[in-house]
Amino acid sequence: MDTTQLTYAVAQRLADKGAGAWRPTGPAYTAAEIAISYGPIPAAPDRAIGVTTYLQDDDPETGLAVRMVQVRCRGARGAPNGADIIADAAFDALHLTYQTSGIARITRSSTAPLGADGNGRQERVDNYRVIIDNPEATL
Repeated sequence: MDTTQLTYAVAQRLADKGAGAWRPTGPAYTAAEIAISYGPIPAAPDRAIGVTTYLQDDDPETGLAVRMVQVRCRGARGAPNGADIIADAAFDALHLTYQTSGIARITRSSTAPLGADGNGRQERVDNYRVIIDNPEATL
């Protein structure tokens, strides 16, 4: 499973569990939706989730294929806890996930508030440790 496949699998899992809307080929997200994007969060809509895969840390002794995935959440303007609400929904969708879409297990490893962006929208980042079920498989 390569970086793109893993990022798509995590984004799809978030959408399937109701954390947001995932449409990698469009149409554009509406203001009422929580947009899920590959990588950086788009300027609109206000509420959004960005999914980025980083760090390949395979363990040669155990054979585990380990990746890290960052989930960056942004709430709406004027909602001081908006990023936390979205991050909690992402946590519910991802944490302790077992055997879905080539993923054996997902656990959250850290979280940090990022403060407000230039438009007053609170942001937060959560990092997840992902164990790949079969690293050579393609989805």
